[in-house]
Amino acid sequence: MASYEGWKSFSRQVVKGARGKYIYRPITVKSEEVDPETGEPKRFTKFKPVRGAFAYSDTEGEPLPEVEPRNWSRERALGALAIHEVAFDQIDGNMQGYAYERNIAISPIARYPLKTTIHELGHVTLGHTLREVHAEYLEHRGISEFQAEATAYIVMNELDMRDQFDPAESRAYIRSWLQDEEPSPKAIGQVFQASEEIIRAGREPEGGDENE
Repeated sequence: MASYEGWKSFSRQVVKGARGKYIYRPITVKSEEVDPETGEPKRFTKFKPVRGAFAYSDTEGEPLPEVEPRNWSRERALGALAIHEVAFDQIDGNMQGYAYERNIAISPIARYPLKTTIHELGHVTLGHTLREVHAEYLEHRGISEFQAEATAYIVMNELDMRDQFDPAESRAYIRSWLQDEEPSPKAIGQVFQASEEIIRAGREPEGGDENE
């Protein structure tokens, strides 16, 4: 959310017809009570509802810079996991990303690029992209998609990036892929293992110097 002028500073314009949302804005007011030390009227803060905040979806223009979690690096995770990011070359506008062998590709128009990245890292880390398990992946794709999306769900929450994806959308995605299948305890355990591996791979080493 930002004001009209705030969005302009990001090279984005509020679209015609968009209505500002109400927010509670803090304002300072004078009290009738006098401060005995200064002799001035006391001041206090109260909140007033004002309409003037616009959501990202109310604007158009340059994309916002990608947000990264604190103390976790996408590039560091890719390097530590020996996974390569390659150019996205699919023409399907609905595809957010894909993975093969030890490569991932993320659509330049992915709705949630960080969450999609972790989803694809999950596929690779869970072993879904190995050539020798491709037939098994296709046979049990519902379980595989559950594992990758559940991994992304856990990692995004652990990194305190809940505002960078839609949890309800993730849960619907998992339900649609699982349908009548039920993940085994082993499959669920692999999700937690992959989540921990991805989180650890992107963390700064203790001490802060990777070369020590």
